[in-house]
Amino acid sequence: MKVMAQSALLGNASGIRACWPQDIRAIRELGDFPIIGINKIMDHNKDPKDYIFITPTLESATAVIEAGCDIVALDCTLRPFRDKKALYDLLKSIKDKHPSIALMADIRSLEEGIFAAETGLVDIVATTLSSSAMEEPKADDELVSELKKRISVPINAEGAIWDLNDLQRVIDAGADMVTIGTAVTRPHLVTERFVEFNKKLRG
Repeated sequence: MKVMAQSALLGNASGIRACWPQDIRAIRELGDFPIIGINKIMDHNKDPKDYIFITPTLESATAVIEAGCDIVALDCTLRPFRDKKALYDLLKSIKDKHPSIALMADIRSLEEGIFAAETGLVDIVATTLSSSAMEEPKADDELVSELKKRISVPINAEGAIWDLNDLQRVIDAGADMVTIGTAVTRPHLVTERFVEFNKKLRG
């Protein structure tokens, strides 16, 4: 992951979003640039839809902060098993312990983005999880546009941004920043897209 991050920086990326303390610690050795840290706590005995795994606790946030990230991103979706009060309490616990660290709310809907902003505890709202709720994932420029109308915190467009057209759409919608993941960090999936398209062309 350190080499992957270095490659992105050589391409003039403004910052890196990375998972897990050990990777963040290694990437921080590359220099002084913004790192968005997440800490996925996975339980392979559960369906990912049934629990929160993107920085779900104060302890998981503290671990990536101590590893060197500048911004902590966490799942701020509202679920049947976690209401607004529980989410607010988590955000407050992180902000109280780490007041100088910016918090990024990964959301999937307009309601969640508005709630996250209204807590007064998050510094950035990100559309990270909206594309995962779609039948055919796509860059969610519509959500970016709606969020820009309703909240004042910066919007990070993230999720299913595959090409320059996707990038143009989220920028035109008002994104203040853009995070590109799979299209940069998963060469096997990038290759697969070209191969599958070639197969369709050739019948």
